[in-house]
Amino acid sequence: MIYLDNAATSRFKPRRMFDEIFKQLSYSSNPGRGGHNDSIDTAIKIYDVRQSLKSLLSCDDRYELIFTQNCTEACNLAIIGYLLNFKGQKVDVIFTSNEHNSVARPLYYLKDVLGINLIEITPDENGVISPVAVANAVTPDTKLICANHISNVTGNATDIFQIGKTAKKHGIPFFVDGAQSLGHVALNVPDNNIDFLVAAGHKGLHGAQGTGFLIYNTNYKIFPIRFGGTGTHSESLSQPTAPPEAYESGTLNSAGIIGLGASAEWTYQNLAKISLNTRYLTSELLYGLKQIKNVKLYSSQNTGVISFNFKDYSSTDIGDYLNERDIAVRCGLHCAPLIHTQLGTLESGTVRVSVGYNNSIGDIHTLLKYIDLLNR
Repeated sequence: MIYLDNAATSRFKPRRMFDEIFKQLSYSSNPGRGGHNDSIDTAIKIYDVRQSLKSLLSCDDRYELIFTQNCTEACNLAIIGYLLNFKGQKVDVIFTSNEHNSVARPLYYLKDVLGINLIEITPDENGVISPVAVANAVTPDTKLICANHISNVTGNATDIFQIGKTAKKHGIPFFVDGAQSLGHVALNVPDNNIDFLVAAGHKGLHGAQGTGFLIYNTNYKIFPIRFGGTGTHSESLSQPTAPPEAYESGTLNSAGIIGLGASAEWTYQNLAKISLNTRYLTSELLYGLKQIKNVKLYSSQNTGVISFNFKDYSSTDIGDYLNERDIAVRCGLHCAPLIHTQLGTLESGTVRVSVGYNNSIGDIHTLLKYIDLLNR
């Protein structure tokens, strides 16, 4: 099968990731839950991965990294955990139409239960989020600015550097969803004034499913949203307050985390090659789709993700047609109804194509051939 659904989860995984996962599963020790050597060894490995990921993203000592079961949990921890600081206060939160439901639903939940006010920034005529529009939306009650780095629907990127400057100027913490950008582009967390960065391990970082993380600026307090055993302060019925244990209750996915350390290291060693391949394949795909009659294109940037529709076919019709020809794409709303509302595709959805490290120009040409055949 030609796999073009890498925005959902990457198909390619480096050999070293499998090796580390199998090695860890072979003795399955629980970090922080025993004084024996295997438990200690696993805890050290997880600590090393934590430090390695922070280093790859240029984080300094202000930042802590929390492992989560996916990017969704990281979003919930950052957004709910931070905004709980302002119960009973007037709160404005700036966010964008590009947000995945992993960001939008926690925000709308807090709107319902805490009464926070949400300020949505919609894309401009070019389909991108204007940093000027974000800056103009800041109020005295703005407590958080949220931005999706690369849209999982259109692939259009947001200028997080400029938005980060606005956030810093006003002393507002800045949340960035890096689910679709990490592993495709280099990202320096402090240089972009990011205070909360969430990521999935199984997408651009080429790790296993069941892995994700939150990197946050410890100058900002976040409340835990999951409670239980941490392996520390077990005599107390209160949750520990120190990171990372305060936010990592329960048994960690040790094998997945250690595998993620290996896959992320491989990814950043090959980042220039990966980025070049992503831009090349996406550019060829965009150009090819523009040459086919009756294609409605919703993307303009070569970040690895594009969306389109064809004639009056539903997106699922196109997806089924391609699936029958052994081509995997993603159709529907992609858990991002806000941007589909802006695109006018809330009812139809779109066909999303997302390239990965193992895709070739031949894959793109095959896809384009079958789309063009629909005109005949």
